[in-house]
Amino acid sequence: MMNTLPPPFHLIALDNTDSTNDEAKRQASAGAGHGTVIWAGRQTAGRGRRGRNWVSVEGNLHCSFLLDPGRPLAEAPQLAFVAAVAVRAALAELAPGALFQVKWPNDVLCHGKKIVGMLLEQAAPLIVVGIGVNIAEAPEPGLYPTACLRQLGCGARPFDVLAGIASQLAEWYDCWRRDGFAPIRQAWLADAAGLSAPITVRLSDDVTLEGRFAGLDATGALLLELPSGEQRKILAGDVFFSSRP
Repeated sequence: MMNTLPPPFHLIALDNTDSTNDEAKRQASAGAGHGTVIWAGRQTAGRGRRGRNWVSVEGNLHCSFLLDPGRPLAEAPQLAFVAAVAVRAALAELAPGALFQVKWPNDVLCHGKKIVGMLLEQAAPLIVVGIGVNIAEAPEPGLYPTACLRQLGCGARPFDVLAGIASQLAEWYDCWRRDGFAPIRQAWLADAAGLSAPITVRLSDDVTLEGRFAGLDATGALLLELPSGEQRKILAGDVFFSSRP
């Protein structure tokens, strides 16, 4: 394909692959560097967080970015927030009448329904940022209700969405590299779903916590205010809203 992306990104386009994240790791092992983007029309073994299956429908976007953190490795998970802010901004440009919000830790919602999922993995010294966007179809919901761009009357094609994400990601990545997490955190919170509202956080199949979504700490951990008034930092978990944002 002759499609090109804005610098620093360069595209490897495939008809299908097992997983764009896995292909990105293979490319990294073969010498691919920062800015490599894997885009596949279809995935046969797509996955999300915690090994969950990601339903890959032709016409939706399945892509992975290889990024050099360029900051201490402990800060690399913040790229999930960088990507979320970038993706939300790109979708808002493509469908300006819709409400897009970010959801902790790495989703984007459209009118309260999941339209984007992301998965960060390591391909040392690089980070793989996998992004799936529901464009043509909204697969049957798993944990959360789903939406797609076509339901909004948006006629964007997968490459249109990918190019928009790449353009926004280039800017927000540079911002993070230059200024750290503070401006990313501010932008993320400005469009956060459920902020200050009651939420349930599932830490595991057997452990859940309920409280108020009080924001993010300086590293990206979710701040949960428990009924007792105690504030607890959550590093990993699934968030459910008591009512839709």
